[in-house]
Amino acid sequence: MKARRNSLQRKLVALLAAPFMASEIHAASMVMEEVVVTARKRSESLQDVPVAISAFSESQLKNRQVNDITDLERMTPNVTLGDTGGLVAGAVQVFVRGIGNDPGFDQGVGIYVDDVYLNRTSGALLKVYDVERIEILKGPQGNLYGRNTIGGAIKYVTRQPGPETLANVEFGTGSFDRYTVKADISGALIEDSLYGSFGIMRSERDGIQKDRNSGETYWGEDALAARTNLLWEMAPGHRLKFQADFMRDTSDPRIPNRLAVDAETLSGIDFVTTGANTFFFPGAGALSTPNDQSLPNDEDDVSTGYNRFDDFKVETQTLAATYEWDIDDNWTFKSVTSARFLDNFQPYDFDGSQQDFITSSRPRESEDYSQEFQFNYASAKLNAVAGLYYLDALEEIENVTDQTPRLRAVQTHRKNTFVDERTLESFSVYGSVDWDFVADWQVSVGARYTRDSKDLKQRASLEQGFFALARLNGFPDSAVLAIAPGQEAAVEAHPMFREWVANTRFFQSTTAESTDIDESWSEFTPSVKLSHFFNEDTLIYSGVATGFKSGGFNAESGAASAFDPETVTSYSVGLKTTLLENSLRINGEAFYNDYQDKQLATIVLDGANLVQRSDNVGEVSSSGAEVEINWFPLASLQVGLNVGYLDTEVKQFDSFDSNGNPVNLADRTELGFAPRWTAQLNALYDLNLGDAGNLIVGGDVSYRYKSFTNSPVDTADRFERQQIQEEHYITNAQVSYTTLDRKWRVSLEGKNLEDKRVLSNSYVVGPFVSAAYNMPRTWGLSVAYQY
Repeated sequence: MKARRNSLQRKLVALLAAPFMASEIHAASMVMEEVVVTARKRSESLQDVPVAISAFSESQLKNRQVNDITDLERMTPNVTLGDTGGLVAGAVQVFVRGIGNDPGFDQGVGIYVDDVYLNRTSGALLKVYDVERIEILKGPQGNLYGRNTIGGAIKYVTRQPGPETLANVEFGTGSFDRYTVKADISGALIEDSLYGSFGIMRSERDGIQKDRNSGETYWGEDALAARTNLLWEMAPGHRLKFQADFMRDTSDPRIPNRLAVDAETLSGIDFVTTGANTFFFPGAGALSTPNDQSLPNDEDDVSTGYNRFDDFKVETQTLAATYEWDIDDNWTFKSVTSARFLDNFQPYDFDGSQQDFITSSRPRESEDYSQEFQFNYASAKLNAVAGLYYLDALEEIENVTDQTPRLRAVQTHRKNTFVDERTLESFSVYGSVDWDFVADWQVSVGARYTRDSKDLKQRASLEQGFFALARLNGFPDSAVLAIAPGQEAAVEAHPMFREWVANTRFFQSTTAESTDIDESWSEFTPSVKLSHFFNEDTLIYSGVATGFKSGGFNAESGAASAFDPETVTSYSVGLKTTLLENSLRINGEAFYNDYQDKQLATIVLDGANLVQRSDNVGEVSSSGAEVEINWFPLASLQVGLNVGYLDTEVKQFDSFDSNGNPVNLADRTELGFAPRWTAQLNALYDLNLGDAGNLIVGGDVSYRYKSFTNSPVDTADRFERQQIQEEHYITNAQVSYTTLDRKWRVSLEGKNLEDKRVLSNSYVVGPFVSAAYNMPRTWGLSVAYQY
């Protein structure tokens, strides 16, 4: 058995130079190709790795209509993958087995492009082009991948250049006047020495949403991405790869949809802000019109009065250099150096109305520099990897937030954070050993030590305007009315006027706020797994793995506090087997995760006020199982079935009630993005037309049980519990024609054929629940040529 694996490993370099054809078939022999992954920092067969991994090749991604990484959600169980367009446009939202990037915290699933960690979710909504494969690693990856992989990791592997000259170009059109262009070329620049590749993607689409008041459209697409790779065979055993990529997204971003309004709260604010117009005289109130309490007519009916959405931008540049040295037959060395830059302007309009309640504009720039040194050792019975990793990150933000009396009732509020500098230094050392201690048995032991140091510096000015508050004759003291500036004397003369609330007159104030805080945390994340090969086709394994999500800061009203990392211990048992003469592959895993110091947003008593803070107040467990089946019943027919089951439980959630008394809210709190059941059924039929070419017909149906679209959710609050994605099915289909010489390909695709619209994410801001929905039914037609 070990000889088989060593033989495979010796062939992997050659395999990687060819197009990756995961789960494809030899028409004559009905034998699936080996699936090659790098989950353990070296190239291995998927079936030999004791980790739950979903891997997708370029051809699979193309045949399943995958345009960006969010489409992978329907291809693997227990995964939620989407954009956060309802809150932060241009950012990705990933949850694996119920754990991911909860709002306000660091990401919980790490995203990597060719060994480069993407430290921010903005700009990580990756378009799929120039790709060799994508791997989704499930469960904590704290040993080999470190911080912020508490739920798992996604690895996007680009196509590597080689000696053969290859070129592809694809033109596409579709719903909402969508058009796309993808092109790439690769080959030898200097024979036997220097190879290069270049890929580009351009996409545009008209807006899907329509503002009911202005007629403007939103949720369009206007994106450009490009990538280049240079591979230099410097000398025998020495390779240097240089990569540069660029992405610019200036789309019309998605406008939050109003999902629900707290009519009682808004009516109470109306009494305060507009009541004086009725009880005294028109123009006496702080506002002239009541609050808009309307809800949209459909999923794409939106409303906004904010004029900064045209300024939305996400722009990233990444530079990376990878040096590899084959020291001898056993040892290899790798160095990965990277720099990634982000330029982002993010507009926010939280209320879903033409009226101004709360708006915010947030330009930011960031720089992330990383360095990794890695040694690999391979022998007949022992494989090992050890390395050092360093990340130096800087983020600079400016933020202006306006809150009007429609939200705050008795005051105006404008906060200008003109200095917001956030720095991170992260250092880690790691190692892992895989030892075949007896025939067909392997033990894997690894550990990682990580030290994170964060610093936050903020300077802000808070401008507030306070209204004079009047009481009415015949009304209780609690009934107060906000009076427009300059109308105080006329109100006093009115017979309904009783008195002023003590110490209230209209005045404005400006307060300077300053925040300086720094903190460091250290985490040790070991793992151990035991694997047994029953035969060359069947692997069973069990193990324990750990991980953590970084600590961070609260910074409200100039008072800063830190919260600690969130940690997990995961227990798993899995099976990987290939049956029926290599025509059937079944991979499955059962797991139990124990999360400690869970980072949750809670209500705390701050002086005399109850405020929302992020803190380590929770204890959470999740358990479940998943199975992925890939079967070739005929030489030309592939069928896949994936099923996932997930049960999450909040065991502890410390908070405070309205009187400031400590309470445990675990019984009424549920995590979001954790549907109990997920399933996908897919089929692909390749019809040989002889000299006329091939016709490929495919389709898939994905199922998701109901789940909350925010995390966590207070299920006892009727307002919050409306944030739910209903149980649903989504159906997609595709037909492609390829010429006999494989040079031309014409594809017609349809997504969400039943036009099923469901919530994808949501959030609560004051008296509003705002949300985003999934894409409507779309069609696409593409023509591709390959040289």
